[in-house]
Amino acid sequence: MTDEEIKQATEADLKDETAKPFAFKSGHTVDMAKAIETHPQAKTLRADKATTPGLRRTMVMTALIRGFPD
Repeated sequence: MTDEEIKQATEADLKDETAKPFAFKSGHTVDMAKAIETHPQAKTLRADKATTPGLRRTMVMTALIRGFPD
């Protein structure tokens, strides 16, 4: 995973929480919904409308990096 791919996956999830799993150039995919579902802080903060965009982005990115490859 490159930094650019991590940014792209994070932005895709922030734009559409129902998006299909993100496919990396390596051929691996990560189901962002599953990654966030299993990361309690990311799940809570993404759902909280009072969460700042930067913190929301950080939590989504953290869930992605922890990853759940398909």
